[in-house]
Amino acid sequence: MAKLTLIGGGAMARAVARILVSSGVDVHVYARDTTRVEEVDGIVVHEEMGPAVEGANLVFLAVPADNLLEAAEQYGEFARGDHVVLTATRGVTDRFMLPHEMIRAMTCVRKIGYLGGPIHARELATGRQINLVLASRFGEVIDAIRGLTKGTPIALHKSSDVVGVEVAGAIANVGSIASGLAAALDLGDTARGVLLTHGLVDATRLGVALGATASTFSGLAGVGELIPRNVTSMDRHVDLGRRIAEGEALADALVRVDGHVEGVKTAEEAVKAAERLGLELLLVPAVHEILHGRADPRVALEAVLHRSLDLDNAVAR
Repeated sequence: MAKLTLIGGGAMARAVARILVSSGVDVHVYARDTTRVEEVDGIVVHEEMGPAVEGANLVFLAVPADNLLEAAEQYGEFARGDHVVLTATRGVTDRFMLPHEMIRAMTCVRKIGYLGGPIHARELATGRQINLVLASRFGEVIDAIRGLTKGTPIALHKSSDVVGVEVAGAIANVGSIASGLAAALDLGDTARGVLLTHGLVDATRLGVALGATASTFSGLAGVGELIPRNVTSMDRHVDLGRRIAEGEALADALVRVDGHVEGVKTAEEAVKAAERLGLELLLVPAVHEILHGRADPRVALEAVLHRSLDLDNAVAR
């Protein structure tokens, strides 16, 4: 029986634990706050990293982007080169460092898989079939996760484009902030759709410049992730956008929003990355300027709406 260690006690970790325990996987969890995961029957909860990881075949770093480097560093003390490591973190850190790059920087692990596409904790908890993208450069990772999820409601779609799937996931949160801004400003559903499509174009341009494959952004990991549904992680970002459009300062809004809002950091680092790479992005810089009070929300979004959406040349500068 496979042993999976989940690092993190949030909604994603709990949802994954429930699904895999029910299919016979030996699930162990390390979390700072063990009270949140003790409610999941059948798992083994640890207060220390070492015992949680010992003997594990797979490790899932189920933490937000702003905690991933620290969690990877802690795990790195116990990591083995033959571990298969997963993450579904949607966000970046300084210099647009992507999740798999954070894990590589802090551990000896190279067999890394990234879960992207429309996978969210609330949907995982429903018991209905969930379609997600598993991105990895290692066939061993794909095989291991397919074996782990066999007989569960999880349907895997494989990809070798780790960079593209991660960029799509990160920029999707920026698009959700724009969606919240548009809703509060009553710009209408058509405008919201156009803004989200601009987000898709921005993600494609940035991803391709970083080595991604353009076709990734037209599939489940791109359109499936960047055109949001009503899901928990996006609720937070939409809520933040609404609050900013209604006049709250960013610092105050972040205090009031329930949970991590990785899209704020992603927007900032994406703007910097685009400048380094000589790329023109439209929606992401507008959202960044709005968040930091340097642009009027309505004026900035309407300026984006008036720009041409040349989807045939989405990767052009």
